[in-house]
Amino acid sequence: MKINQQLKIKQNQSIVMTPQLQQAIKLLQLTNIELAEYVENAKLENPFIKEDLNIKKMVINEQKTYDVVENTKHNEDPLKINSDLEMKNSFDTHISEKSFEKNKTKIKNNFENKNTSLSEVIENTVANKISLKEHLTNQITLSFEKKDQSVAISLIDYLHPSGWLIHSVEDIAEELNKPIDYIEKIIQQLQCLEPIGIFAKNLSECLKIQLEEKGILDNKYQILIDNLSLITKGKIKTLIKMCEIENNKIIQMVNMIKTLNPKPAENFNNEPLRISDPDIIVTKTNKGWKIDLNKSTLPTIDLDEDYISEISNLNLGEDDNDFTANKIGEAKWLQKAVDQRNKTILKVASVILQKQISFFKHGFSHMKPLILKDVADAIGMHESTVSRVTNSKLILTDWGLLSLKEFFSASIPSSEESDKHAASAVREALKKLISTEVSNKPLSDEKIADVLSDQGIEVARRTVAKYRDMLSIPSSAERKRRSKLNKLLSTG
Repeated sequence: MKINQQLKIKQNQSIVMTPQLQQAIKLLQLTNIELAEYVENAKLENPFIKEDLNIKKMVINEQKTYDVVENTKHNEDPLKINSDLEMKNSFDTHISEKSFEKNKTKIKNNFENKNTSLSEVIENTVANKISLKEHLTNQITLSFEKKDQSVAISLIDYLHPSGWLIHSVEDIAEELNKPIDYIEKIIQQLQCLEPIGIFAKNLSECLKIQLEEKGILDNKYQILIDNLSLITKGKIKTLIKMCEIENNKIIQMVNMIKTLNPKPAENFNNEPLRISDPDIIVTKTNKGWKIDLNKSTLPTIDLDEDYISEISNLNLGEDDNDFTANKIGEAKWLQKAVDQRNKTILKVASVILQKQISFFKHGFSHMKPLILKDVADAIGMHESTVSRVTNSKLILTDWGLLSLKEFFSASIPSSEESDKHAASAVREALKKLISTEVSNKPLSDEKIADVLSDQGIEVARRTVAKYRDMLSIPSSAERKRRSKLNKLLSTG
């Protein structure tokens, strides 16, 4: 067998991801704010970019607000695990001197040493809107002995956002390398601080601390609090027997408990609500609908022609000329890439507006089924391009500030020959049905499915249950129990 070397030419096709193509794809995914940051960094590296940017951070206040579609997914809360009882959040931000009674001797000594008054602490706390940790640290500094202050302050980090101490004392003692009895003693002192109920280990203890601070905690209240689950089950008569009280008295006691704050730290978690600026703005005009990119957050890129001309007139070396040419080329390419990005976003938004025109006119219940391929075919681009455009982009409509992704929804079969229904529209119809039901005769999931079927929307009972859970709406049995409880309390 003879071995020879041969030279052959073979032609094939392949996609090469050049640095410029990779950068263009990246720009397509960025929001206006992210693009502004990207351009700012590019300006620092490229002296030929003259960038004019005016970014306005948007904060919810009395002068300017946006309606936002609520996110129905919430982080798990220990309160929901322990009890379904609905309670009013009536947290009083002013410090009560009663909570310091057990430590008032120490506080008095500290005030005398530091020339500080309790009223000054209150004024500073309310005026400056300090964090929970700062608020508790200030009190610990005033009311605890110096040898205990570092451990007490360390325990703040173990607090759940609700204000509960849900970690076991044994684990905390092990991590802090302190005796369990000592940690328990510190926790008992911390439970005397404001807000009342802080550092409680569970809902029952949180409520008992607040009732004790009010001076009304007795054996009857303790029995009631330890059996709160009976209220949500509608077993009021059982509670009356256990507490050995009259019907009117149980109503008064439950109403008192509802005035307590089951989440003592919640008030400190209410930071100023910041909402991202919309990338796209849709408005109704006399001539029709208008789509604009949000110019208040959109960076503009211009070349510094004067500087380019000045550099060109200089007698530079070969390396300097190469560097200048590369940087000018990069600046021109970035200018075109950003312009192309903006045009692509407007194309996608325009098609979404056309496909979902019923939503823009009438709201969520008129959302139509839509998939990425529908938009991709309309603009003559790949589905991946549409996906990148809609990623993280926000659009301001008459119905609120929405993500572009929310306009894409699976279709639900129709019992008629009419158009199919979007899943989001079905959820809206479900929510409307439940909101208008008779409170003491709530609709079951099966009944809701039948009503929707009469409206031309074919959904199974399990689909109704799934959508109801997504909307954080309790079952019909639970809604009925709550209705009975509310009726009972209203009669008191």
